[in-house]
Amino acid sequence: MAEPLVQFRAVHKAFGTYVAVKSLDLDIHRGEFLALMGPSGCGKTTTLRMLAGLEQPTSGAITIEGKVMNDVPPHHRDTPLVWQSLALFPFLSVVENVEFGLRMRGIGTKERRDRAMLWLDRMQLKGFEHRRIDQLSGGQRQRVALARSLVTEPQMLLLDEPLSALDAHLVIRMQGVLTRLQKELGITFVYVTHSQSEAFAMADRVVIMGHGQIEQIGRPQEIFRGPRSRFVAEFVGRNNILAGQVQAGVMQSPQGSVPVGAPDGPAEIVVAADRVTVSRDRPAGAAIRAAFLSEEFAGTGIICYFETPDGAEWKAQVSESQLSDLQAESGQEFWLSWDPARVHVMG
Repeated sequence: MAEPLVQFRAVHKAFGTYVAVKSLDLDIHRGEFLALMGPSGCGKTTTLRMLAGLEQPTSGAITIEGKVMNDVPPHHRDTPLVWQSLALFPFLSVVENVEFGLRMRGIGTKERRDRAMLWLDRMQLKGFEHRRIDQLSGGQRQRVALARSLVTEPQMLLLDEPLSALDAHLVIRMQGVLTRLQKELGITFVYVTHSQSEAFAMADRVVIMGHGQIEQIGRPQEIFRGPRSRFVAEFVGRNNILAGQVQAGVMQSPQGSVPVGAPDGPAEIVVAADRVTVSRDRPAGAAIRAAFLSEEFAGTGIICYFETPDGAEWKAQVSESQLSDLQAESGQEFWLSWDPARVHVMG
């Protein structure tokens, strides 16, 4: 297998007594779309900033193409960064913004104008080259920022929550722009986000971080359906977690006894909300009793929230017609059931 484009080896970053990243080991492969995801304070942005050269590791090594980059300043790395704020220059026109990186590299006037215009055309911004930045929409500004970063033809592009300020419909459109560009150009994208929908829609691999450490790495489907820890299961998707003691294929838990395909001993299982069936009468198989709390419209369905007698919250995804049939009222009790063969056993 070819050597990874980027390697983090035992990378540790502390700000005084606060540890932002702990003993990070990570390989980033050439040409992949990698997303770093996690809650605020998990270390994802610090990791990206160290890769960009904006922060130096306290210890450990970061290599790009086998070269240790710890002390290499940002302007000597081929790692342009698209900021959350975009950081476009308001006193420059659109085309002058795109040309900026080429001008800093000493590229001649005609060549940098030709290259900038080529990228504006590629970003469907032809005709906007002489406009001011404040005359553009949010999506247009986003594409100018991308053109400015990509006009230098880097081997890797870093993106720090670049879609967080856009309206929902623009986010979907820009996801398509980003994935198309990444596939067409073959450039490595390293993308930081707290949004599960963004990461899962675009990335080849997703890194889930928590408390400065990597909790899980894998393809979106692997992580969504197969979380390896309670932290990942609670952060990703709409999962229900049942913990207890298994004996002879039956788990004894605070929510009741349910059949489970796990070996004897302590175990935790994950039941995804879209795999939970809600009914008034007790079904055969795996089921628990819970009281209806509330509902939330989630675009493709309704998320119903329930509370078990021991105080645990459970979630079930149902259609509008199913919710109408249930005629659920707050405090009303239902049976939540699932197919034991479609749950995930953690550990």
